[in-house]
Amino acid sequence: MTQSDATMTAQAGGKRLLAGTSVPFYWAAVGVLALAGMLITDSYVQHVLILCFLWCMVAAAWDLTLGYAGIFNYAQIALFAAGAYATAMLTLKFGVPPVAAIIAATAITALLGLAIALPCLRLQGEYVALFTFAIHLAMPPLIQLAKGLGTGGTMGLMGVPPIKFFGLTFGPLNKIGWYYLALTAAAISVYVIYYVVLRSRTGRAFVALRDSANFARSLGINEFKYKLLAFVLSALVTGFAGALYAHYTSVVTPKILGNEFILLAIVMLAIGGIGRFPGAVLGAFVVTILNELLRDAGTYRLLILGILVVLTLLLLPQGLASIWERVSRRKHKARTKLKE
Repeated sequence: MTQSDATMTAQAGGKRLLAGTSVPFYWAAVGVLALAGMLITDSYVQHVLILCFLWCMVAAAWDLTLGYAGIFNYAQIALFAAGAYATAMLTLKFGVPPVAAIIAATAITALLGLAIALPCLRLQGEYVALFTFAIHLAMPPLIQLAKGLGTGGTMGLMGVPPIKFFGLTFGPLNKIGWYYLALTAAAISVYVIYYVVLRSRTGRAFVALRDSANFARSLGINEFKYKLLAFVLSALVTGFAGALYAHYTSVVTPKILGNEFILLAIVMLAIGGIGRFPGAVLGAFVVTILNELLRDAGTYRLLILGILVVLTLLLLPQGLASIWERVSRRKHKARTKLKE
């Protein structure tokens, strides 16, 4: 690949990111969701949307490493669980106020992400995937072994206290409060990932390393540094989402590390479109809502979701985001013709 090819590749990644997703458009969409919160009175619908917002953070953070930085990281749910367990243990065992516990849990998860990234980024390709997935598999027995430290073992931790600040209490029953709290957290997190980090020089370095690592290194881009940064940023957002999840549900158990959670996260990216904004966000909404609608299907639920992934990959190899891109291109062509 020539230098011009590498430059064009990075620019193409940036244009693909920006297509149809300008900053005003993004905040307008957030505003619509904020207005919808005033109209939705059903607590179950509010609950599903809160889960959508929390999963948006996880999916977007994973998309940062897997989709844009090209790191085959499969420790995402382990980091999510780390954030949840950290805040639960800090509040229940040490009496730390929830807000301070969330901040500390986010920092702890970022440090854990750093600890995982340092050795695994010295590996390549499928070996990174195996290493990070091994971290995921090791978490449940570690939680059991650390029962004496306050993890709760197989029973987990119950009664995680609600968040309190500015005279407001965000408990499991305060759905409307949690709706706006989760929406705010998701909106800021997604904005920082896609509109701040990925639009910056750092984001262009991620895309360049993903598409042509050898040539990017020849241009002086420090692969280890940028991939380490991507991993830590992803861990930070994921840990934050995990901490919020713990306070929302008030319960944290090893079930959070079960096959269902990681499969759902994978399906979100597969259906939405990896490395194609707003694919991860669309996937989080579609899969979370479908997962709730299919609760009555029991064991067939994951089978149906699996079939959906296969159909999506056959009909839309680049995920739902490709539909978004097609619509954006048509609008751009129509505007161009009008100007002519």
